[in-house]
Amino acid sequence: LHAPPAFVAREAAGLAAFAEVMRADGWDRERIVALPDVDLPYWHGQRLALERLLRDEELRPGTRLLDVGANTCWASNAFAARGLEVIALDIAAVDLQGLATAEHWFAAHPGRHFERALGLMFDLPLADGVLDVVFCCEVLHHNDRTTLRRTFAEAFRVLKPGGRLLAVNETGRFPLAPNLRPGREVAEFAGYEHAFFAHEYARAARRAGFAIEFRDPAFHWFFRDEPWVLEPGIRLRRALKLSVANHARADPRLRRAYRGWLYAVRGGLQLAFTCRKP
Repeated sequence: LHAPPAFVAREAAGLAAFAEVMRADGWDRERIVALPDVDLPYWHGQRLALERLLRDEELRPGTRLLDVGANTCWASNAFAARGLEVIALDIAAVDLQGLATAEHWFAAHPGRHFERALGLMFDLPLADGVLDVVFCCEVLHHNDRTTLRRTFAEAFRVLKPGGRLLAVNETGRFPLAPNLRPGREVAEFAGYEHAFFAHEYARAARRAGFAIEFRDPAFHWFFRDEPWVLEPGIRLRRALKLSVANHARADPRLRRAYRGWLYAVRGGLQLAFTCRKP
C-alpha cells in the first residue's frame, strides 16, 4: 500500500479505531469464526447474499477469486472452504477489521488458506488477466465517481477473458430513496462512503468493457424462493397481494420488470449485479 491517498489513510485508521470498539464490545476469535452466522441483522443480510450468490453463480474448486475489501475475511474463508484459490484484499491489516483477522480463520480451520494483499481496489497489486472472479460485497460505494471508474477498469484488467465481477449488497441511490447521507452511521470512523444510482454502476462497468446484468436482491420479500400460502382468515387485501406476487414471480418478464422498477426508481434495498468480461 504505497503512498495511499489521504482519504484511504483516514479510512484505514478508522477501521483500526472501529476494531477497538469491537474488541470492547466482546468480539474475539470465537465470534469472528462464527461469521456470518451470528444473530445480528447486518450479518443476516450478508449470509443471505452469499447463499443467493452461490446458488446463482457457478464457482468451482480451483477458481481464482479476489475478495475486495475483505475486512473480517469471512467471505474469503467461505470461498476457500469450497476449494477456491482466494486472495483477500484490504486497505487495513489490523485484527478484527483487516487482514490480520485471517489468522483466526487459519487457526480454526487447519489446512485451509487464502492469500492476503494490502492494496487499493482502484490500483490492484495484481498482474493482468490472472483472476477468474472479482468479488465485491458492500465495498464499491467506498469510491467516489472517479475511483469507481478506475475500480471497474482495474477489475477488468486483472480478470481473464470470460471472468466475472460479482457484486452483492451494494449501496444505492434511487429517485424515491435518494440516500443523501450514506455512511452517516459510521461517520466517526472516517468511512469514505458514497451512494450511486444503478445506472452509474452500469455506466462505469460498460465503460471498462464489461457486460453487466443486475440480479435479484438477496432479501427483498418479493424474491423469496418459497411460494406464499394463502391461509384461512387472511385479509382480502393481503391475499390479493400475495396471489399477484406469486404469479409475477413465476413469470421471468414480470420478475425482471419489478426488479428494474426497484433498482431504477423505488429503491430502499441494496443492489446485486454480475459484470462479465468478454
